Amino acid sequence: MFPLGSLLERGMAWITDTLTKIRPISFVRKFQVILTAITLIIVTWMLAIPFFGQDKINLSQDGPYSEGKNALDKVVSTKDIVYEDEEKTKAKKFKAFQSAPNFFDRDYRVLIDVIRPAIQEDMEKYREPKPTGEVKTSAELLAAVPRWKNRSKEELELLLKTPGKSRVRDLVQQYSNLVFSNFCILRDQPGDYSAIRSAEARVRNSGASGNKEQISSVEGALVIPRMYLYRDSATIDTLNRLAAEKLQATDPQLLSVIQKLALTYVYSNPACTYNAEETKNQKQAVMDRTEPVSSRINAGETIVKAGEIITPDIYQKLLIVNRYATRANIASIISILLIQSIFVIIVYAFLKKYNPKRLNDVSSNVIVFTLIWSLVLWAYLASKAFFSFENSYDSVFYFALVIPTGMVCLILSMIYDEQLSIAIGFFLSFFVFAASRYNPTSFILAFVMTVVAATYGRKMRKRIDFIKAGFYMALVQMLISSSGYLFDSRNYWVAVPSGSHLRDLWESNIFRLYLLCLVNGFVCSTLTQLLLPIYEYVFNIPTRFKLLELADTGHPLLQDLLTKAPSTYTHTFLVAAMSERAAQNLELDWLLTRVGVYFHDIGKIPNAGFFVENQHLIPKKENIDKNNPAKAAKIVIDHVLDGIEMAKKARLPREVIDFIPEHHGTSTMAFFYHKALAELSPSQKKKLKKADFQYPGPKPQRKETAIVMIADSLEAASRSLEEVTPEALDALITKIVNGKLAENQLDECGLTLGDLEVVKYSFKEVLLSSLHSRPKYPKPEDTKALEEKNKNILGKHAPKSH
Repeated sequence: MFPLGSLLERGMAWITDTLTKIRPISFVRKFQVILTAITLIIVTWMLAIPFFGQDKINLSQDGPYSEGKNALDKVVSTKDIVYEDEEKTKAKKFKAFQSAPNFFDRDYRVLIDVIRPAIQEDMEKYREPKPTGEVKTSAELLAAVPRWKNRSKEELELLLKTPGKSRVRDLVQQYSNLVFSNFCILRDQPGDYSAIRSAEARVRNSGASGNKEQISSVEGALVIPRMYLYRDSATIDTLNRLAAEKLQATDPQLLSVIQKLALTYVYSNPACTYNAEETKNQKQAVMDRTEPVSSRINAGETIVKAGEIITPDIYQKLLIVNRYATRANIASIISILLIQSIFVIIVYAFLKKYNPKRLNDVSSNVIVFTLIWSLVLWAYLASKAFFSFENSYDSVFYFALVIPTGMVCLILSMIYDEQLSIAIGFFLSFFVFAASRYNPTSFILAFVMTVVAATYGRKMRKRIDFIKAGFYMALVQMLISSSGYLFDSRNYWVAVPSGSHLRDLWESNIFRLYLLCLVNGFVCSTLTQLLLPIYEYVFNIPTRFKLLELADTGHPLLQDLLTKAPSTYTHTFLVAAMSERAAQNLELDWLLTRVGVYFHDIGKIPNAGFFVENQHLIPKKENIDKNNPAKAAKIVIDHVLDGIEMAKKARLPREVIDFIPEHHGTSTMAFFYHKALAELSPSQKKKLKKADFQYPGPKPQRKETAIVMIADSLEAASRSLEEVTPEALDALITKIVNGKLAENQLDECGLTLGDLEVVKYSFKEVLLSSLHSRPKYPKPEDTKALEEKNKNILGKHAPKSH
């Protein structure tokens, strides 16, 4: 029976192996699609909650909320409702109908063919003298021109006395033209004339300008029935102003007569008609184009209080609330889903461009999506309290201040890199923006926290850095929140000072706001410190803190390597120094490189004496008998397979385990392969396969493992140098690198030629300092002999005593 602790350890090991197992990329992509679909459903559901209504109210005639009754309970709208207000829409359409232009037809042929000839005819009679040459009397003029019958004797005598009768004709003609063109004169007054006069008029002119119809716009006040020419004071004032402006330098008395004469012809021949059909059609078109008026019932708005009489207005609002109750706004939900889908595509495109291999395994996807789901669930629970109608949190704080976006980005940055952290933070920022009911300050807070956490997360090395991260995030939130207060014109201080500055500070908005910023910052950093070891353990993630633990030489596997394969242990640390320096110079993950090298040769522990570096320490015959090249090659290959199994049992992270097979890649064991070709019999050579002398691979998949591949071969080869000089090292390093390139071992790691030059320089720097020549120290007996010789010389030259 296994102890509980052992069972738990075995269970966690099984979970870790299941999550971190390498699977085909097609499986991972399908898994990603499923997780993404689940995420979109969860996020859409969370953001769509405000679009769902509440329980219906009994508004039946016998119900407790029918019109005229006293409400049993207070009714509060649980959501924002925007609805079409039928009464306001009807009023707006009626106003549009009233203000839409009226259409009229005006025939200029009346002016040209009727009015002008009549004026010309009457003016000829007016100008025609008597046969006797005497001046006509007013009675004679009236008899000659019957159309002037309404003119007084004084007016007629003034016309007869006026010299330049041709000018009188021209003035009458001109004024009649002006009245005809500026006014639309109707024969009779149409129905609803007051509405016509208050709206714009569109006049279709015909019979002028080559018989081409022209539409002109005139004020409704200038559309008049002909009786208004004499009876309407406003029209008479307009006619007088027109005469004064256009017929200047005319005697006022004569001008008055000329106006009356001209109006006689216009009155007798009205040329405008009201086009009722076209007016109706055009007004209807304007009404149809009128946008409906929307009214709003705000979330938390009290529709009716308990005991309050339900008036018709209140009853209409209750009907609206019922109309939207228990019904989702499908258009809004689809909109949310589309927007979230677009953000997912943006994140995918970003990661595809900057790190195409990221999220190519199951465990990474589980980590990322569980963090997203955790934040979404947190936001859902927080929104219940934050937007509750019983409090006013949203009037003081910003929703983003109760969401630990920084925690998610800190964890992702520490586990992976800034790119992934910022990409996921970008998606979450827009989620927080929507969940905050589209508050711009909340979006800025979430996105800036994303950038700060993602950037600083990669720099965290010590436990004190968690406290610093909390301070940095809190400080940034304080600055953004302050700018939000300025933008929203919110009150920093208390509304009514109490007289005590300390008490006012304690109760002020700014104090509570900054306090929440501090809480959010340290909650993010504390949760990161709490969750990171859990993710490290469950998913076997090589965070910096995990790598620092593995870099401890007291690790059982490293202690076994020291005691059972001491020369391999020494070789390991020199390779680590070389690889770490190259990784630092290339700005790669130098800590992962160091730890990867520490464990890259642990597979030699079971057969340590077989490997050349340990043979002088374990000089057993079976360790140095290499007359069977195939068997020897198998033992060497097995050290890779054994190392992988030992690393898995020790629950080393997969990224560390990758150094074991990839530092050899698929390269050929040249020594044993050459020996087999040279020494095996012809029958044995027929069965010889080069693949049996090649490491199982894969080739290095990242720059760090490729660096270790070169360093491992270089360290072993450097032992054969008779003299360590810069020139000798240059030649050796170039030879090793060219050999790896020739075998195509560096094709999949991403190292460029420029990177290789940095790697060569880094290796040379470390080897020169590690393998430098030391002076040979003299033997003690040689030193003593020299002392005796020196004494004899001194004795011969000593002065003699007398």
